[in-house]
Amino acid sequence: MRGIYGATAGMLNSFAELDSISNNLANLNTVGYKKDYNLFKSVYEKEIRSYQDEKDRGTSIGNIYSSVVLDEVIPDTTQGSLVETNEKLDFAIEGTGFFKVERNGNFFYTRNGDFSVNQEGYLVTKEGDYVLDNQDNPILVNPEDFFVDNQGNISGTDVSLNIVDLENFTKYGYTYFTGQEIESTTPFELKQGYLENSNVNALNEMLRMIEANRKFDILQRAVATGDSLNAKLIEVTSNF
Repeated sequence: MRGIYGATAGMLNSFAELDSISNNLANLNTVGYKKDYNLFKSVYEKEIRSYQDEKDRGTSIGNIYSSVVLDEVIPDTTQGSLVETNEKLDFAIEGTGFFKVERNGNFFYTRNGDFSVNQEGYLVTKEGDYVLDNQDNPILVNPEDFFVDNQGNISGTDVSLNIVDLENFTKYGYTYFTGQEIESTTPFELKQGYLENSNVNALNEMLRMIEANRKFDILQRAVATGDSLNAKLIEVTSNF
């Protein structure tokens, strides 16, 4: 049975890998999206439960004494390619850093610079959240005369777009992050009239998917083989 438990744990890991890959591929064309990857960890002992009722805790069906389980899902913040749009309200960061935005008094951070202007004349994200300046204030914009230099300084004002570095960050939704602001030590260049593509590489994700499917198939056969052996063992021993 422990062989079946081990193979089943591996199948669950394959499911998690496929979920991550599917999410990455679904956001292949999402501006500023950062792909996810899974981190797994080994455990010396893990309780195995039956989850016929998914929302319940399930029933313990035994332990395995060494296994690999999903530890956490990590966003990969490597630079995505930049595409020129020539739109004054489109921005991309080349280098590290995030745009700081505000929603209902809460701060979030994003690499998605696909901005617009709301009815009140403020620079907002596509979700309607305020893009903030370096004083954490919303930015009033004249779309006909809105120019920003490569360090985020807004022409004709003494403020700039608030671009910050983060540590201990986690993804919030598809293109937002939360985390702790830190002083930037890496130079960046802000590019007006550009957007940053998703950093998902479709070919690499497809290769990952093929590999995860192969692992799942192998483990599925291992479970079936183990089940057949157990059935045979029960049949043989029942004759004594």
